[in-house]
Amino acid sequence: MRFKRRRSLVQIASSLALFGLASSVMIEVAAADDSRPNVVMIIVDDLNDLPLSPDGKPVIKTPNIDRIARRGVTFTNAHCNDPICAPSRASMLFGLYPQTSGLYWFEKWKENGVLNQCVSLNRHLQNHGYSVFGTGKIYHGGQSDGAFDQRGPKPDVGPWPWDGKSNQSHLPHPAMMYLYDTDGDMDYKWEHHFGPLSMIPDWKPDPAAGIPGYKGWRLGGKPFRYNGDDDRDKLSDELCAEWSTEVIARQHDRPFAIFTGLVRTHTPLYAPQKYFDRFPLDSIELPETIEDDLADCATALADRSLYGFRRYDMLVRHQDRQLYKQWLQAYLACVSFVDDQVGKILDAVDASPQRDNTIVVFTSDHGFHIGEKEFLYKQSLWDGATRVPLIIAGVDGMPQGVTCDRPVSWIDLYPTLNELCGLPREPNAASGGYELEGHSLVPLVMSPEDDWDGPDVAITALPGKDHSQHERHGGTWFPHFSVRSKQYRYTLCSSGEEELYDFDADPREWKNLADDPAYAAIKASLKDQLIALRDGPNWKSLDDLHHWTYGAQKGGVASEDGTLTFSGHASSYLATIATYKNFEWEFEAKSPDARQMRISYHGRVRDNRVAGTVANVSPAASNLDGIAVPFDPGQWNRYRIRVVNERCQVWINGRLHSDVVDDSNAGVGVVGLDFPGVREPTLSLHHVRIRTL
Repeated sequence: MRFKRRRSLVQIASSLALFGLASSVMIEVAAADDSRPNVVMIIVDDLNDLPLSPDGKPVIKTPNIDRIARRGVTFTNAHCNDPICAPSRASMLFGLYPQTSGLYWFEKWKENGVLNQCVSLNRHLQNHGYSVFGTGKIYHGGQSDGAFDQRGPKPDVGPWPWDGKSNQSHLPHPAMMYLYDTDGDMDYKWEHHFGPLSMIPDWKPDPAAGIPGYKGWRLGGKPFRYNGDDDRDKLSDELCAEWSTEVIARQHDRPFAIFTGLVRTHTPLYAPQKYFDRFPLDSIELPETIEDDLADCATALADRSLYGFRRYDMLVRHQDRQLYKQWLQAYLACVSFVDDQVGKILDAVDASPQRDNTIVVFTSDHGFHIGEKEFLYKQSLWDGATRVPLIIAGVDGMPQGVTCDRPVSWIDLYPTLNELCGLPREPNAASGGYELEGHSLVPLVMSPEDDWDGPDVAITALPGKDHSQHERHGGTWFPHFSVRSKQYRYTLCSSGEEELYDFDADPREWKNLADDPAYAAIKASLKDQLIALRDGPNWKSLDDLHHWTYGAQKGGVASEDGTLTFSGHASSYLATIATYKNFEWEFEAKSPDARQMRISYHGRVRDNRVAGTVANVSPAASNLDGIAVPFDPGQWNRYRIRVVNERCQVWINGRLHSDVVDDSNAGVGVVGLDFPGVREPTLSLHHVRIRTL
């Protein structure tokens, strides 16, 4: 697998972009130059760093993933930008951080007001002359129309048990319902089950509940035939891998890119028996843990009621940890199963006449704890969840079989493929949209020890909302952030709690050094880097009155030491001089009564008030989850207001308070506040800042 880079195409693409020529012209130019590389991108779901053979975890053979590593560069310090499927995949496929898009959780990316204005990686390839194919799980939450020239089999993490009646595909295995004897309120009961396919589910009839019962598996809403491992229907990943091999073997008249999403390491962990046989139970060593590991961790991250801790506790309390070992055997079996599917795809590349002109990228959307930190899930800010396998192979002239330990992240893949495939650097330039926030890895691909223009740390966001809180997916609490350097991890929670780990001395993150004076300078430096990446370059401080227009009677508006103070009359108002369409506004406010203040946006000043769309900032009513907002009269309270197109979200003291889509709201205007119905308002604001989205 080699590829000959053609700088001329990059220059042509850049020139066309500068002059605003249509993408159809670019396609004609690209089609005439058939030396551009093909791309085979394999994305595995929930695969942690086991293929990297980390210390303190079980050893597993992955011969086919190793084949890719022998031909390329393995990034041993690569991290996702959010350890949850939906936001992680969105960050890579659109090249924007979660803190820019606002997608931290399971919201649909198509409905995100930032991402739906941007060009995805696969569409960018398609727009510039590539035939683009996709199969399996690529995005989370749907595909955009026309983003692939052809779609293969859809993803399915089954097969599934069935009760003979339910329309719900995600049913738990009836033979493992004993898990919930002591954990009856455990969420997502289907996620915790595992075993070989030979463990055929037999759902017993329950006439009183109208359940007819059913024996056997189902997949894709249809019966899944299973008469033995050698006589059965194929699983989703097998279908996706085989379809990928067929696409690679075709005669292509232009460069192609294929995205193959394999789901099998996502729970539930079902696989053919032969993969379990590769890992005898008596040979499996459990990940190392220590007593009171969580005692010095940030309480926001180490709350034992969080989903990942509950999953771990549920397993280890059964059968003297034997059930936990069986679960781990199932995870290893599924990794081995996925490795075999990777082998089929690599065999197709090697058999293709395009083998010397095909780039292979292998990675996972995020990690997955398998018991380290007493956690069994993704969605943490420790290495178990943030660290991902990332291998790039097939680039002409690159070193082979080497590693790179610089911290990089998933957001860097989009600009990397832009450079390798001769695409314009900024896919959203024509629309005046967002610039890609990652950095090309090509300098490190070609020389892993050299410098590059990326940051010295990789940043990961984590929503301040647990996976078990699944009733509402719209919006999130204030997120936490963590940065990983070559040697350290620094984490800053929304509450201000901190963690700091030295991986040279403590690779398992057992000793939090955040309060150790000897590490104060290191912590301060990492905190500065985290804040810079978290906040980006677009925040503007509004702590001074020269950014505002204002009016007041029988009182005034004053500014002193970064604090804006109102005192006086109901006609007082404050409005930005600048106008905004999509923005994020943060401030702290102190008032004896929160109902004194009204926030408006997309407005204009009229009759001593700000007339515009009104944001719901009054904590007098309960928030979206029916919980009263913890407003503290007379003390500083934190507000965050995010407006993207017709959607306005308001957080008060870290809780999502309102989430409103107003179809009548569109346009640009000032942001401001006033005091309708309040005779003598008294209000102070500080830490006021705004950024354009």
